[in-house]
Amino acid sequence: MSVLILRPEDHRGLLTIEEGVRRMRTAFEEFARSPVVLSNPRTRTNTPEGLRMTVHQGVTPSLRAACASARSELVQMTPGGLQKYPGRGRPVFVLFDSATAELLMVMIGEPRPAGFEQFNAIAGFQTACAAAASTEIVARPDARRVGVLGSGGQASFHLACLSRVRPISEAVVYSPTEDHRMEFAETMEELLGFPIRAVSHTNDVLDFAEILLVCTNSNVPVLDGARLKPGAHVTSIVHSNKELLRAGLVPRMRQEIDDETLRRSHLIVTTNKVQEELDEPEILFGAAQRGVIRWEDVFEVSDLITGRVSPQPSWESDGITFLHNPAGWGIGIAAFIRGYYDRAREQGVGVTLAGLDGLELAYGLSQPEI
Repeated sequence: MSVLILRPEDHRGLLTIEEGVRRMRTAFEEFARSPVVLSNPRTRTNTPEGLRMTVHQGVTPSLRAACASARSELVQMTPGGLQKYPGRGRPVFVLFDSATAELLMVMIGEPRPAGFEQFNAIAGFQTACAAAASTEIVARPDARRVGVLGSGGQASFHLACLSRVRPISEAVVYSPTEDHRMEFAETMEELLGFPIRAVSHTNDVLDFAEILLVCTNSNVPVLDGARLKPGAHVTSIVHSNKELLRAGLVPRMRQEIDDETLRRSHLIVTTNKVQEELDEPEILFGAAQRGVIRWEDVFEVSDLITGRVSPQPSWESDGITFLHNPAGWGIGIAAFIRGYYDRAREQGVGVTLAGLDGLELAYGLSQPEI
């Protein structure tokens, strides 16, 4: 049995956005209906010096895929309260065949989809695929106007992935630096083919958006939830920095979304409630602890997939819907990375290590007799 090694130059652009979102949706549906848990929560380890190690894992049996991913970065806070990453190691993805337990592939480097190879963000492609697949389920079916807060790689990936599951009539973007938001609007309009305008204030985005993508690196709220339109949907990806807080590297928990947004939300959904409970992010878990929302009123995407909860009453009453994606893409990491393996084998790219035994000997046979 041979093992495939994919370097960054081998896999960059190998998977399309459409396939990434489709595979992520397949994994979430299988996760929701499985009698056993197919993904454990993401774990993180931080040092007092600012190193952060992150590990995800998940299995999608229908695609014969089991994957673990690991990454590291240095985390730093700016005087203005923004979270920066002055150093990043290349992430590593280890893929196994879930039917045979054989090691299939080791993939090195950040996944980037075809046509968007120039964009960069920590786990940007897979985070956006999970968010888009989930937003499509939660947001009103007729929502077409999109607002974006943030103009970095995460914002680019999220708008691009959403455009593959929802026809977008127009989008607006705001970020604090005018040049950045102008460049975002110009570049993304050319890539996606619908009008995108840069606006000069957060409220301009809130007054416009039927779907709001909040993709910032802020540790403090970036919007006034009182300005959200009736029936609007909000997707947020900023999660927990609990480990950084405990290590003394940050003064407070991250809170990209204000409490008023949650108070006004008719339906609150997360990709993974267990992840929320483990990491205790201020946006949902902290808000529940402070009495802003009730924890029992927070549902999972799985609940909507299985029909346990319906978004229809929120849509019919013009209620605001809210989705939090707390690194929930671990649910779909196996399906997602299996896509890279399949495309690489089809196209003959990567380095093959031949002559490796497919399986280690069984425990009872590999031990010396006593």
